[in-house]
Amino acid sequence: MPKLSEYNKKRDFKKTAEPKGKVKKGGKELHFVVQKHDASRLHYDFRLEIDGVLVSWAVPKGPIADTSVKRLAMHVEDHPMDYIDFEGTIPKGQYGGGTVMVWDTGTYLAEGSDDVEESEKMLRKMHEEGNIKVVMKGKKLKGSYHLVHMHGKDQEWLLMKGKDDYADKKDFDQTSVLTGRTLEEIEEDKKSDVWNSNKNDKSKSKRATPKKAGTDADVESIDAPVAFTPDDVANAKQLKDFPIEWLPQLATLTDEVFDSKEWAYEIKYDGYRAIIQVNKGKVNLVSRNGISFNKKYAPLVKAFEAITNDVVLDGEIVVEDEKGISHFQWLQYFAENPNRGKLKCYVFDILYFNGFDLTSLGLVQRKKILEALLPQSDEIIYSGHTIGNGSKAIKQVQKNGGEGLIAKKLTSKYYVNKRSKDWLKIKVSKEQEMVIGGFTDPQGSRTAFGSLLLGYYEDGKLVYSGKVGTGFNEESLKDMHEKLLKLEQKTSPFSVKPKERGIHFIKPELVAQIKYSEWTETNSLRHPVFIALRNDKDPKKVVREVASSTEKIVPEEKTKKAVKKNTKEKSAVDTTEKPKAEPKKAVTKKPATKKPASKAVAKKGWDHSKAEVTHPDKIFWPKEGYTKGDVINYYDEMAQWIMPYIKDRPQSMRRTPNGIDKDGFFQKNVAGSAPDWAQTEKIHSDSTKEDIEYLICNDKETLIYMANRGCIEINPWSSRIGTLDNPDYIIFDLDPNQASIKDLVTTAKKVKEILDSLGINGYLKTSGGKGLHVFIPILPKYTYDQSRDFSHIISQAVNSALPKITSLERMPKKRIGKVYLDFLQNGKGKTMACAYSLRPREGATASTPLEWDELNDKNFDLKNYNIKTLPERVKEKGDLWANFFNDAVDLKALLDKLS
Repeated sequence: MPKLSEYNKKRDFKKTAEPKGKVKKGGKELHFVVQKHDASRLHYDFRLEIDGVLVSWAVPKGPIADTSVKRLAMHVEDHPMDYIDFEGTIPKGQYGGGTVMVWDTGTYLAEGSDDVEESEKMLRKMHEEGNIKVVMKGKKLKGSYHLVHMHGKDQEWLLMKGKDDYADKKDFDQTSVLTGRTLEEIEEDKKSDVWNSNKNDKSKSKRATPKKAGTDADVESIDAPVAFTPDDVANAKQLKDFPIEWLPQLATLTDEVFDSKEWAYEIKYDGYRAIIQVNKGKVNLVSRNGISFNKKYAPLVKAFEAITNDVVLDGEIVVEDEKGISHFQWLQYFAENPNRGKLKCYVFDILYFNGFDLTSLGLVQRKKILEALLPQSDEIIYSGHTIGNGSKAIKQVQKNGGEGLIAKKLTSKYYVNKRSKDWLKIKVSKEQEMVIGGFTDPQGSRTAFGSLLLGYYEDGKLVYSGKVGTGFNEESLKDMHEKLLKLEQKTSPFSVKPKERGIHFIKPELVAQIKYSEWTETNSLRHPVFIALRNDKDPKKVVREVASSTEKIVPEEKTKKAVKKNTKEKSAVDTTEKPKAEPKKAVTKKPATKKPASKAVAKKGWDHSKAEVTHPDKIFWPKEGYTKGDVINYYDEMAQWIMPYIKDRPQSMRRTPNGIDKDGFFQKNVAGSAPDWAQTEKIHSDSTKEDIEYLICNDKETLIYMANRGCIEINPWSSRIGTLDNPDYIIFDLDPNQASIKDLVTTAKKVKEILDSLGINGYLKTSGGKGLHVFIPILPKYTYDQSRDFSHIISQAVNSALPKITSLERMPKKRIGKVYLDFLQNGKGKTMACAYSLRPREGATASTPLEWDELNDKNFDLKNYNIKTLPERVKEKGDLWANFFNDAVDLKALLDKLS
């Protein structure tokens, strides 16, 4: 149980304003904070929310992102949750007297879990066992971190970075994530020797202490963190009246990213563009069509009331999740659900200030003025920029799951209500506004409507561009249907009537934002996905957006040769697991040691008009010479054997499109990228609070499609559609960590021995790597927690019987030479290579069902089961797991036997 008595005992609350210790009930997320603390010695306080308090460690040298470095972490007293956003000064003479900075903060979960309640249970046990593993979602600390209690010590722990995509040897920024201040600036800002919390100081700048700017005339009233002078507005034109009619400048879509020192690169936000008018203290938020946002986004109106000058600003209104990813649909329905995400406005330009028209000034001058006077808060953020390196900027946007970049010429003026080539849009994914001209009747189990009929205007006529039926849930289907029925009409609004069944036409008054992969030769959108309605767009102004050539806009002699942007759909990849963007390199084909590269893919039993094959000669295994075509041929031949183990199961696609020597990545969300004919299923994710559209592989065409996308291995869920919360098998993953084959075999036999004693038929297979798997089929009536508990019980029994050669220790360094009994593989959404799946490993090995007697073979070698041997093996032995699902056991009966 968490206790705050020690915390309270150490503090005199008459002298310090630190909060008294009170345990608070947990919310919907688990939070953490790292505070940089300059007390008697400089250190960092690493605090994790566990059971309503901040469990704390003092880390003298601070957290790192380098996996090769360990940091000493001294376990100290628990702190109250109210401590999480304190920044300022503790009085001298008081416990911990000195300056405190909020160095980083965010949310986290236990490693291996995407559920808060489950994480809390795991964390209690991890803390008790002295081995805490978490996944952090901070502004600085991201990914896996481990805290391990040093054996035989009292308070000494070690803080380490886990190996993942966020591991790096970079140095962290040493300013506050709340206010942007250094420790010295926080010390200078202290007001008497008491704790100074920023909790209620929402208007404080995030960059520096406010200072009066030394300016004259109408500029002298600025209270700004970055001073500017009269020279900055010397060329500005003075206006008599406040400009209430100004609308934003628009950018031109371009076809590729570029590098130029004459251009600035800003993040392109996925929200509503807004002009912010502050006139005599009154705030008005105006859409790009002149519609007021005040009622819909009232919290922003209140936030902008902190501005005491008359200004016109340009920005983007968004709603972000805890990862900082914006969601347009959340923004659209913010008024109905204001607690879903964080409402913000990113401000990137200033057009008017206290009687001066600033639009004739250059971009850099305008942004300098903007940064100086903008009172930043949780809701209002200054949108910064980088100069020169667009290629690097777009890669970072891709990694963070962003929409794209806006490139702006440094010297550019602001063109009110015009589209200019001084501002360029560079998108990561392709999107297009479309006018809705009708809808079709629903089919099968679908409700409300089937698809929306889309179009765009060309020479004043509405041109049909296809239909979209994905991107909806039951709620949005119903809401959209109500809007459609109110606009229904008998005549077609399209210039050429679409040839679709069950059509209903509507007045072309609704505009939809659509994500797609490409335009077809017939001017239709390929793989369209509905994102949201745009009530800020005029339907008559919706035209087909064609990307202008970057080379024609930005002279080549002024740019470096940048890597051409890959505009294929990126949002199909889960934001917690993005691939690292790499420049294209020529593939060096090494001499094949076992076989030559395939020349073609055998045309066997699948519909090639659906599952197309591209680049079959691409080398996937450089040493062996195996190709992508070999993978496709393998799955074509093995489909009848593998399909029973992947049918009706969501697929977490592990894609290795550049071969086994390059980093692969997992793709869960296939919205907008899966073929129209492929089956998909929307599943709600507790971690992202969004629906993820998973691919369901129920036919050979889908299997070949996955292989063509670079899926060397196949990773299905342990549960099926209809019973997603109830797995139908339990996994025992026997993972050798430099253990011998003899010990691995001994461990597997011990698992069998214990299962046999319970009357359970355990099914054996190779992992396709260095280990073995034992699966137990169960009735899909029980939870993942129950399946994991059973696996844990059996694993403990195996460990007790074989303590010298097995381990339940999760940290690899503590189990070198032992077989790890990994029971944690039993979890919702966790995946394991299925029976007969290839693996992206040396030798093109495959996860192969075995007979238990095969473990007695003195020549047993895991490498013997591979892409070449398996097709012949199944012809000889058949499917050794053919009775797998017929042997499903009742888990409750098993647990009763063990109780």
